[in-house]
Amino acid sequence: MKDVNTLRYHLNHADVSATNYIRAKHVELADAIADRHKIYLDTCYWSHFRDVARGWPTAPALVSLLVAIRDAVAAKRAICPLSQESFSEVFTHSDPKTLEATVTLIDELSESSCLTEFMQRMNTEAYHFMIQKTKGDGSVYNLDQLMWTKCGYVLGAVAPHVQDLPEELAVAMHKAFFDQMWATTLGDMFARLGCRPDWRHETDVVKHMNEDKLRYENDFNSFKQVFLIELRGILDTLEPTFAHIMAQMDLKETGKLLSDSDREIGPAVRRMVGKIYDAFRLNKIRDELPTLRVHATLHAALRWDRNRKYKVNDLADLRHAAMALPYCDLFLTEGPLCHLVNASQSRLNEYFTCRTISDASEALEHLRSIGI
Repeated sequence: MKDVNTLRYHLNHADVSATNYIRAKHVELADAIADRHKIYLDTCYWSHFRDVARGWPTAPALVSLLVAIRDAVAAKRAICPLSQESFSEVFTHSDPKTLEATVTLIDELSESSCLTEFMQRMNTEAYHFMIQKTKGDGSVYNLDQLMWTKCGYVLGAVAPHVQDLPEELAVAMHKAFFDQMWATTLGDMFARLGCRPDWRHETDVVKHMNEDKLRYENDFNSFKQVFLIELRGILDTLEPTFAHIMAQMDLKETGKLLSDSDREIGPAVRRMVGKIYDAFRLNKIRDELPTLRVHATLHAALRWDRNRKYKVNDLADLRHAAMALPYCDLFLTEGPLCHLVNASQSRLNEYFTCRTISDASEALEHLRSIGI
């Protein structure tokens, strides 16, 4: 790992807070890749391309597609960002040589760029939505500027905390630690983590989901209805997030931190959640809360198909789609997920311009048609 020691620099620039410094780095990254075609590869496609890169026999269309994508990345016309889900799935390889080859390709095509962790992104979208609605468009960044990070933070933001340090030193350490993580590659992480087959998904959750699906299969008679059921379930889990956001907004307004009792989930939070639910129900939500829309829609699509049982990889697949559709231009995935995303009842193509393709020849033709 490259040693990035910026502690002295930050001690000499103590006028910049850690929050402002880190936000500026994220915005700088987002701006640097803003004009590049963002191609999201699910784990299946990372594996296909790894085999191509190793010279293993594979379909000619996959070979040509990887050549086109590699050329586009090298020419700064495209980029293939990493994600939390790809990271977690890729590292379950039990063969170090196979994993190292995958990691090397990801570092090449992603240039260590990464979408923010799933819950962090949901929280950011919620905060952005509430500030935008209460303060206006001029009070928030473009949402796309807040969704990009480096692979060192693929699982979320972390920072060192040492008690009883002078504030100036603590802030400098925070920023210096960030710089080290910002420069970390996936190869660096592989050198320390190795293979992690213990990260594989448990099957008990899927078993319970199938039992519940059967138990409640008569609770709806339209796709819109099952979408709203899924939406309500996700919103309920986000109530603590909305309570925290409202507390932060109040702190900025009054300069006072709310008491623990005031920060509890109460009527004000539930009214806010209810308003968001009603806005979706009345089709008043368009670009806002995109990850929430994708996640609820695809959960609904799985429930809507009464003959289809949940599989172990379904939850990961939905998170792949929820990362790709709002913030990328092309999503390469397997056939079943491609079909689910493009199904007419989901209407996701009405809200997102990202193309979802499973066939390598079709993907190659698409990239050529747009000059990538």
